[in-house]
Amino acid sequence: MQTKPLVIMFIVFCALFSLIHPAIAADTTGPVVSVVSPLEAVYNVPQTFFATATDASGVASCVLVISSIYDTPMTLNTTTGVWQATYTFTTERSANSIRAVCEDELSNSTSGKSRIVSVLDAPIETSETDATDWERAEVIAASPVLIKTVCPGGEDDSHPCRTVYFLDNDGKRHAFTNEKVYFTWYADYTNLHLVSSTTMSSFTLGKNVTYHPGTKMVKYQTVHTVYVVERHGVLRPIASEEVAKAIYGDNWNQQVDDISESFYGDYTYGDPISSADGFDISEQMTSVESINDNI
Repeated sequence: MQTKPLVIMFIVFCALFSLIHPAIAADTTGPVVSVVSPLEAVYNVPQTFFATATDASGVASCVLVISSIYDTPMTLNTTTGVWQATYTFTTERSANSIRAVCEDELSNSTSGKSRIVSVLDAPIETSETDATDWERAEVIAASPVLIKTVCPGGEDDSHPCRTVYFLDNDGKRHAFTNEKVYFTWYADYTNLHLVSSTTMSSFTLGKNVTYHPGTKMVKYQTVHTVYVVERHGVLRPIASEEVAKAIYGDNWNQQVDDISESFYGDYTYGDPISSADGFDISEQMTSVESINDNI
């Protein structure tokens, strides 16, 4: 009969203890990882890259990931608190993705946002397929494919044979306005198909190729407005420098390409981006597999 008060007192004690000492939730969140900088390197010359990572549990390790293939361990500079790694680009690509992946002391991992690093002086691989005898339908069936006509030799840079087109699934050809646009889609000049002038003229001229979504910000040469690029060539103005920095990092202004007003009609225009939540770079970059998905 005397046990009931003791049981009740024990239950009350446990309840009070849980209020005073609430259960601590397990830490399942990885470090906060910055974008990697710089976003430029020189072919065959060692370049040191930097990233920051913070975590309440402490950051155990970071790895530099190039093109989602090459992993290089990063070391912590105890003076600056910055993680760093040196990498030498030796592959024949002028553009590569780069990011840092970090793990905290509890083995929670976070992948930083991917960016494009430009590799200067990289020998750009070129390979051509002689399709001058192909039927029109055969060339279309090879899409996604790049096409150009055969150069006669001795021509200057303005000769039509210098123009590279993307041929879509419907037999329309789309011109690249410049190399900046081209290298957001391709790392080199492989998969070029040489076609006859007659076959080339049989392909209807479609709209110009626009920037690959997510890879760069753009602005017109005589206007200060900076835009993000979404799928299907939709440009959305960034509301402020703070928003641009939140999306593309502290070196956001190094990732803006100027475009000519003559290409204004190549794009359509969406609502402003007023916060970092309004634009997901990784989502946009993976939203297309080829230019066929963007026209």
